[in-house]
Amino acid sequence: MNQRSVRNISLKKYSQIATDLGIDQLRMFRQVGLESSWLQASEIWVPETNFAHLLQKTSSAADNASIGLLMGALWKLSDFGYLSLALQYQASLGQAIATISEYSHLLSSTISVNVVRQNKVAIIQLHLTTGREQPGRHPVELGVAVLQALCRHQLGRNWCPMSTHFTHEAPISTVQHRRIFGSDMVFDSDFDGLVLSCADLDQIHPAYDESMEQYARHFLDTMAPVRARPDIEQQVKLAIQALLPHGRYSIAQVASTIGFSTRSLQRNLDSSGTSFQLALNAVRMQTATRALKNPRLSISDVALQTGFAENSSFTRWFNAEFQQSPSNWRAVNFASVAVN
Repeated sequence: MNQRSVRNISLKKYSQIATDLGIDQLRMFRQVGLESSWLQASEIWVPETNFAHLLQKTSSAADNASIGLLMGALWKLSDFGYLSLALQYQASLGQAIATISEYSHLLSSTISVNVVRQNKVAIIQLHLTTGREQPGRHPVELGVAVLQALCRHQLGRNWCPMSTHFTHEAPISTVQHRRIFGSDMVFDSDFDGLVLSCADLDQIHPAYDESMEQYARHFLDTMAPVRARPDIEQQVKLAIQALLPHGRYSIAQVASTIGFSTRSLQRNLDSSGTSFQLALNAVRMQTATRALKNPRLSISDVALQTGFAENSSFTRWFNAEFQQSPSNWRAVNFASVAVN
């Protein structure tokens, strides 16, 4: 799969919601270049870009309905496909998330999931790599709602996170969000995902069966081997991206996250012709410019998202990298945008 793709189970969930909303889904399929026959196929992949356009166009035609969110609310364990065989017998939610991360290529070529622990609190973060500057509200809400479905499989159908976070702005109505997640909603956040207790993450599932889990994993590896790990630089950048907003991005913390000692990570980066500081700077530059394009974020908010506790430190770093202040960069690049 050279282009970004998703499993056609997402189209089947879409069809259910479109029917409920009275949407002419076949017409929508034609408009975005999707084949209606893909709805009946058992297990195929569809272009993610077309799928994202489908969600956006449908939402616009249905009074800005939260299409992705509603689709995710329908998700069942069996909808994870082959992966559901292993997920059914995981020891804990933490182990289930680790399995999702390991076999994410069986769900979508866009998705990655990280867990960040802070004392007694854990954060399950969703990242979508789509090739677009922003993946879009509806694919993200679908992804986070699917994570919620996995959590409820492990912890009970009435389980709710401490809070649910989205990097996009709040829609006109958040009634459905509060109903589906049952938690505080945080929009314009610095990450997409769920906040929960570490105790929930580590709770042993009553159906855990080590023998069955090993059997299911063997079956998965036979049918669809584990995807090759990204190169070391990409692994480091993904870890920094997950840890940066939480102020836990030292080389030791990043090394621990991806299973290296500090010295081993430095050696591997040296062998790849790069360094931890170069990787950190690259992620910071990408994060800063993306955040500055959001007119609802203050410079202080942007500083925190890029890992700076003080505006002055952020401004000095930004001046060194871009030869202008953050406010000037925002003004030059978005002169026509009315800042709220």
